[in-house]
Amino acid sequence: MAIEDVLSGFGFEARDLAVAALTLVFGYIIGKAAKQFVLNLAESSGVRQKLRFGIEKEAKKLGFSLDFAYMGAIILEYVIYVLAIFLALRALSIEIGMNTILLPIIAYIPNILGAAITLLVGSAIVEIAADIVKYRLHDAIDEKSGDMGPMNISTPIASVVRYFLYSIIFITAFLQLGLRAEGLLAFVLNAAVVFLAAVAALGVFSLKDQVPNLSAGYYLKRGKIIEQGDRLSAYGISGEVEMVTSFATIVRNAKGIHYIPNAKITGGVFSIEKKKKKKD
Repeated sequence: MAIEDVLSGFGFEARDLAVAALTLVFGYIIGKAAKQFVLNLAESSGVRQKLRFGIEKEAKKLGFSLDFAYMGAIILEYVIYVLAIFLALRALSIEIGMNTILLPIIAYIPNILGAAITLLVGSAIVEIAADIVKYRLHDAIDEKSGDMGPMNISTPIASVVRYFLYSIIFITAFLQLGLRAEGLLAFVLNAAVVFLAAVAALGVFSLKDQVPNLSAGYYLKRGKIIEQGDRLSAYGISGEVEMVTSFATIVRNAKGIHYIPNAKITGGVFSIEKKKKKKD
């Protein structure tokens, strides 16, 4: 019995079966190629690295191991596989799920791609923006705190900015998927309020523990009790005073530079050897 007769018994034509097989093969090849293309693009553009050291790093702290670029590439690969399967079935004149599954998937592909691109590109932009905020604040405040002593407020503020911008990115991606916008927009407004409240709370908590040091620093500087060049022994540290800031007194000795909180000095016993003034 010829192969054509066997296929005819199942209602298939040899040509249709060949077309279906080729469709599956090309679908497999295109799916694999598309996955690799997305991964290479994410790697070469720096998007994957930004995700790896950004949101994926934060997710890992919560116990989740994620690779968003790989997940996006996998989703694209399997979407192509599903399309190839349906097209192969159509070549065999099998219309199962054509109107209920295939056509809706095809119509929804632009939304899925838009959401994926928003997440990938948006996440990279968020990480760049957070880095800019962090390093600008570090240069403008942390490194130039001067009278206020050593500070590190750039990292927590950059983290707050990162989370806020990520919420905007995820909401935009959800909107790309055609979800209702009313609840999401309300969430954006609430998130903005929470963001501002978090920044305010961060500032308050950052300064809360420094109030005693600030008061002690005012007392030491106002009364000129400790000045630059004096020899100070306090809190188990002895050395030459380099600077009295609002929060700490900076002392240098053979072991290095020490920052002694002003409240620790005034709250304990300390001795001072005043700097000898040059005679005219």
